[in-house]
Amino acid sequence: MRSERTTGRGRTASAAAVLASALVLLVVATLAAGCGAAAPQQVAASASSAPASTTSSSPAASSAASPAADASVATASPAASVAAAPSASPSPEPPPLDKPTRKRPLRVYFGGDSLSGMPGIMLAQLTAKSGLAKVNAAYVESSRLTYTQPVDWPARLKQQMSAGHYDVGIFMIGANDSGMPMLVGGKSVMYPNKQWLAEYESRAKQIAAIMLHSGVKRVYWVGMPIMPSSSESKKMRALNRLFEDAAASSPDIVYVDSYDLLSTKSGELKASLRSGDGIHYTNDGAMVVAKAVWQAIKKDWGGRVAD
Repeated sequence: MRSERTTGRGRTASAAAVLASALVLLVVATLAAGCGAAAPQQVAASASSAPASTTSSSPAASSAASPAADASVATASPAASVAAAPSASPSPEPPPLDKPTRKRPLRVYFGGDSLSGMPGIMLAQLTAKSGLAKVNAAYVESSRLTYTQPVDWPARLKQQMSAGHYDVGIFMIGANDSGMPMLVGGKSVMYPNKQWLAEYESRAKQIAAIMLHSGVKRVYWVGMPIMPSSSESKKMRALNRLFEDAAASSPDIVYVDSYDLLSTKSGELKASLRSGDGIHYTNDGAMVVAKAVWQAIKKDWGGRVAD
């Protein structure tokens, strides 16, 4: 049992202890008066000279550390730096294109239906003077993407790409397609059914993919021109939107417009640029399309090719 009472001997010992403590305090006060504020400064200097890596074992001391000191330690830590400043990987860019020369001209493939024929021939003439391109105008009359007759374009392209080792692929097709059915999921569908449109865009992407996978560095997809009738022109604009969407799916596919090039300011067909049927081109009309394609190629190849 604990007792709270104090004996006389205990009181004598306590008085002696109190007297001794008073003497010690008197001596400390005298020394402090003689030294001024030197002792606190020395303590502060000692604390500031401590290594930055030294940490206190006291939770209270740790929580009282200055924000500036914490920032300094965080900056000095490699792990903290990596965690504090993550950097996003840059988006991959298309590889740079080789500069063409007369000794190493661009090998150009220009395929499609009959509307691609004359522009391909004119592109060959346009680049003949500089000698920086060799153009193969590989069009097939009445060909289409909706049907494998008169030619199966995917199969034909695989064969021709393998044999030609082309740098540039150009394609223009669609004049014979909008009135043709396509099999989608075992069912025959017609334009402008949504399934027809989706399937047609998919086939256009397939054509571009075949050329790119064969080693072609850029594909230039030429859109359909304005037609003599407003109804047919509307169909061509719808196909052009699909071609533009297909081009947007890859940085290596470039869409080249021909609709506006061959239209008047009021949106009518430029008759002087079209042949008697109003569909195919005159030489001048074909040259307009060829120049647009060549300008796109020059821009894409860093402006390093000349006319």
